[in-house]
Amino acid sequence: MSIVVGMSGGVDSATAAALLKELGEDVVGVTLFFSPTSSCCDLAATARARAQCEYLGIRWHHVDVREAFEQEIVERFWTQTLSGETPNPCVWCNEVIKWRSLLSVAAAIGADRVATGHYARIERSARGVRLCRASDRAKDQTYFLYRLTEEQRSRTVFPLAGMTKQQTVDRSAEFFPAAVTAKRESQDLCFLTGGLRNGVLARHIAVPGEVVDKQGNVLGCHDGLALHTIGQRSGIGVSASHPLYVVGKDARANRLVVGRRDDCMFSSFRVHSLQWSDLPTATPTEFDADVVVRYRAAPVRAHVTRIAPDMMTVDLMVSVFAATPGQSAVFYENDAILGGGIIV
Repeated sequence: MSIVVGMSGGVDSATAAALLKELGEDVVGVTLFFSPTSSCCDLAATARARAQCEYLGIRWHHVDVREAFEQEIVERFWTQTLSGETPNPCVWCNEVIKWRSLLSVAAAIGADRVATGHYARIERSARGVRLCRASDRAKDQTYFLYRLTEEQRSRTVFPLAGMTKQQTVDRSAEFFPAAVTAKRESQDLCFLTGGLRNGVLARHIAVPGEVVDKQGNVLGCHDGLALHTIGQRSGIGVSASHPLYVVGKDARANRLVVGRRDDCMFSSFRVHSLQWSDLPTATPTEFDADVVVRYRAAPVRAHVTRIAPDMMTVDLMVSVFAATPGQSAVFYENDAILGGGIIV
């Protein structure tokens, strides 16, 4: 049976495909076209992905997912941002666009598995297929993958699971000439790249409003709530005798709330849009876990309690900085993901 590999034109996915071919797998490269402005699939990246497949002597497919990406990811992003959240589109894109599309191609060509160049690991246990941290903790990407479904996880291979980034680069040099894999690291918000990001946000939804302290005193003006996030210190546009941080956003009043750094420390918050992967029961009422509130943040022990069918309260044993609405809180037990949800 064939295995479909998501090919972005970068070192990681190219090396993943090469490693699988080295093992004797029938590899098929697939490059997804998300958006004309996406840093994940611009013309140069697409050309590299095609060249990588040609160099390996494997089949290559270019799949247009622009319509689904616009509806499922971009429109959701604008809706969340308008509500005052700081969304993480990559979390949703992995589940509803990348994996669904790769599995759809796999079904169409008779392949039984899909693979990517993510740094993550799949394990099978008595409770099902678990998503676990990669060996290279500095590159581990399970935070972005926690919403993968049981079926998606069960049909996924991560060839880079046991490798460090440097080992990947070294192996890539054995497989390809440098010109075939030269590419910058992927970044969040692929459809709002570099300096374009604030310009696009400003044109779409940036409406000036008041900057206030926690007591409601007006300190100045902001240039749009969407351009700010919880925990931000620089670029607020007002000054005080002590450093100011963004501690909240009042979307209804279009007010940016600022305060001291201590005001950005959270010992409790809620999560919704829950997704579970490795718990003894399908609908847990309470459990203890390590929680991660942003990519590469240190895990903190917490007690998690259900308060509604799709809502949990997370009580932390140690306060964390800037638990931000719209971002994900992901629950771990040792290396395995238990599940996660979106911070309210």
